[in-house]
Amino acid sequence: MGKYGNSFYVQLERSIFDEKYQSLTAHAKWLYTVLTELEHRFTSVSGDDFFFRTNELLAKDCGMSERQIIRDKKILADVGLIKTWKMHWVNKEGRKSEKHVSAFRIPRRTD
Repeated sequence: MGKYGNSFYVQLERSIFDEKYQSLTAHAKWLYTVLTELEHRFTSVSGDDFFFRTNELLAKDCGMSERQIIRDKKILADVGLIKTWKMHWVNKEGRKSEKHVSAFRIPRRTD
């Protein structure tokens, strides 16, 4: 089941269609859509409010190149649609991963 109680659709912020974001490329908007879907899948209302993904997996999720993913993540972060940072994930034994992953949070408007 999705984060907001459904598994049949993804809830996007309507703001993505506002004039403020009109200049975003189709690739950036698609990345935002995929990130929102991943947030619904990998977070919960009462649990973690962020998720992580490697650029390689995210590129596969989106059907885009890693180079395009890196470029569009920066664009989305710069306009405030996502928050992202580098991190290591920790396995069940408490050991950090050797590889960095990107953590993501999708801020919600409160107005």
